[in-house]
Amino acid sequence: MSDQTSNWFKDYFLRLRPCHEESVKSLLRLVKSSCGGKYGFFSAHASNTFALSIFLINLFSKEIKLIYFLILYSLFVAYSRIYLGVHFPLDVLFGIGVGFFYGFSISVISKKLFFRFNNFRI
Repeated sequence: MSDQTSNWFKDYFLRLRPCHEESVKSLLRLVKSSCGGKYGFFSAHASNTFALSIFLINLFSKEIKLIYFLILYSLFVAYSRIYLGVHFPLDVLFGIGVGFFYGFSISVISKKLFFRFNNFRI
């Protein structure tokens, strides 16, 4: 869901990635010769990793080491999008917000369905 939402936003807003934006292209130090698709609002990588992390954190909230790992991993992925010059910082922040929304929403729905149909407790 998060990934498809990102595609819809990219097709609607048509915001160029930093590596395709002539005004900032000269300021970037690109690691790869290509930087992905033409449009980048919002970051699907940031959104997807945060959605999965928040989903798992809400399901396994007692596992402190897992929580730290998932948050740290998601932050590294989000930062990498800016470092590689494929997203502006606000693209990444918006992606994180969308990821939080989907991760939390789906985990709440999942818990309710498990409790209702399986008498399942996490």
